[in-house]
Amino acid sequence: MILIFDNGSQYTHLIKRNSTDYGYESKIVNRLGNWEKEISPNLKKIEKVILSGGPGSVYLDDNGISEQMIRRIMNKEIDVPLLGICYGHQLMAHVLGMEVAKGKSAEYGISKITVDDNDHIFKGVPKTFNAWVSHFDEVKKLPKGFIKLAHSELCGIEAMRHKERNLFGVQFHPEVWHTEYGEKILKNFLEVEDELAPL
Repeated sequence: MILIFDNGSQYTHLIKRNSTDYGYESKIVNRLGNWEKEISPNLKKIEKVILSGGPGSVYLDDNGISEQMIRRIMNKEIDVPLLGICYGHQLMAHVLGMEVAKGKSAEYGISKITVDDNDHIFKGVPKTFNAWVSHFDEVKKLPKGFIKLAHSELCGIEAMRHKERNLFGVQFHPEVWHTEYGEKILKNFLEVEDELAPL
């Protein structure tokens, strides 16, 4: 099962639809929900975790069970692949003690993404592509153990992954039609194996 944490994004349902289209059972959980009620009964069924985007800032919000899930995955209490999208990407970096700060453009728009490392989530994706993104907040420094996968003119870290584990973050929204190859990027993540995916 793909566990999708809804951090308030208007696009969360598109993540679920894409997961379903690719043959995966998925469940959307509110980030402010109850862990014992929403998560504990499903722990053995969780194959992947996706943290959606959202309108908030990691410095202003109560991040609820989205943050709990990140901490549990980092501590290997739950050892499954994780993808953070936009706010989810920032939240992962924030939980790991890295700087998240205001970007150059708060408005949503199209940005040209340049792939720096043709990693698993970018298999079959061109070196450059257009993506739907906001830089209201962005990750300013890579968390320890992470490498940069992509950048743009506006943002130095448009995508990242852990060097040794299947933990990924993207600043842009692969789930929307505005993003070229977005469905391919999501499919690539859903097909990542639980064991270490070598660089």
